[in-house]
Amino acid sequence: MDYIDTWGLYQCFQGTDDEMVASDCREEFFALQPNGKVFQCISSHEGMITLKYGEKVFQVNAKLYKRVKGPHYKVGDKVEIIEKSLIGQIVDVNWHFKDDAPFYLVEVDRKKSGKRYRDCDLKEVE
Repeated sequence: MDYIDTWGLYQCFQGTDDEMVASDCREEFFALQPNGKVFQCISSHEGMITLKYGEKVFQVNAKLYKRVKGPHYKVGDKVEIIEKSLIGQIVDVNWHFKDDAPFYLVEVDRKKSGKRYRDCDLKEVE
């Protein structure tokens, strides 16, 4: 199956699914707390896929990858929080399972917001 240029979830648990993540990136991957995060698949080779989250990349077994609708924004994107007219940067892209849609955490002035934002709450800043 071709996963390149798709977006998806990688639900796995440290101590149970360790062998599903390449050993050279395992510690960093689990430190990210990957469950619920939306990853971009950027390459595939012999049953392994490379997932990107912001600037970080991870090699994982394709078996646990589940495609989802791609988010409108990615980690690192500059956005305006419409209701507050504040400019910030996307620091987390997570999946809302009930709504079947992504939600975002935004950092403004080096402070991470505790509020979850949806696509309609944000506007791209160039």
